Amino acid sequence: MKREGLSWTLFGAFGAGALTMYFADPNRGKRRRATLRDTFLHSGHDIRKFAMRFGRDVEHRAEGAVAGTRRLFEDDDEVSDTVLEQRIRTAVGRAVSHPHAVEVNCTGGSVFLGGWVLADEVSELTSAVRAVRGVRELSTFLNTTDHPQHISALQGGVRRRHLPEFLQQSWSPTARVLAGLAGAGLIAYGATHRKLIGRTLGANGAILLARSVLNTPLKRMIGADETAGLRIQKAAYINATAADLYEFWKNPQNYPKVFAHVKEITPEQNGIFLWHVAGPAGIPLSWRGRITRLLPEQCIEWWSLPGSTVENHGVIHLEAQKDGRTRVQIDMSYNPPAGLLGHAVAALLGLDPKSAIDRDMVQLKSLFEQDKATVDGHKVTKSEVKSESEPAA
Repeated sequence: MKREGLSWTLFGAFGAGALTMYFADPNRGKRRRATLRDTFLHSGHDIRKFAMRFGRDVEHRAEGAVAGTRRLFEDDDEVSDTVLEQRIRTAVGRAVSHPHAVEVNCTGGSVFLGGWVLADEVSELTSAVRAVRGVRELSTFLNTTDHPQHISALQGGVRRRHLPEFLQQSWSPTARVLAGLAGAGLIAYGATHRKLIGRTLGANGAILLARSVLNTPLKRMIGADETAGLRIQKAAYINATAADLYEFWKNPQNYPKVFAHVKEITPEQNGIFLWHVAGPAGIPLSWRGRITRLLPEQCIEWWSLPGSTVENHGVIHLEAQKDGRTRVQIDMSYNPPAGLLGHAVAALLGLDPKSAIDRDMVQLKSLFEQDKATVDGHKVTKSEVKSESEPAA
């Protein structure tokens, strides 16, 4: 036990020393401390907004419980046709994949259903409507089909399944608070009970707490969901022409000269570039990507190749303004290597791609508006960037 305690003490001391060096760095420490302060302030605003949403959610749930109790003593004969139709529309929306294709008419508790519906959804639709309070009689004149390809009303659409709240991808504020309290309780139990069951419950509590805070499925938190990614948007106005900015952006080999986190970009065959960047905590990351679209003075688009360590996609839009400036907008999506948990830690320290892009745009404005930028302590001038680039595939 003493050895284990000593190990944790050394680990804590090492971590504290590393953080001190990170934030006390003479070149970037001031900016890092400012970024951390801004992050905490932003988090405080988010907590206040969440508290307001939580209060409204609890209030609405209480109102719903009162209304549900009141309905137990109401006479369904007093339900108006308008209210009954709204109830039926809600039931239809949960029962079929194309609720807009179903016609609903109500008269004194008698309900008529018309329109189009998929053949395998008829039974569920009629059962759902019959179960609506206030429906005394149901008549249907539905057009059904097993082949909706040529019926415009049945194109697209997904059946809405009513899942229990804790099985949904996004939780309500009340569910998040309850799950967070349960997770914190399990963590506390695991901290006081060091046996296997205590550690297991503590680990599950940590997962539950993270799930409630981040409000995202577990697979996405740990980066196992390849279909989900984070989206980043950034826009800035730069006092330069769209033509000059396009010449800079179309050649990825310019990026390491201006953007500190981009270490090297090497051109390969067929318009493919090998990227080397500094990830969170300076961890080196690399992948291959291809410029897929070049619209002079308007747009540059790229995709990472399949199987890349960091799957990403981005588009840079250039829009000339009447005052001579250019609006530069970056739309980027990527899958964090360590999932959303790793992204959250990186964001707290200002090491996430969003923070990097914010710094990149400051450097780019300085380069084009003042003809110089400082990258890793070295000055770069606009004359050092090139316009040559591999053609898009």
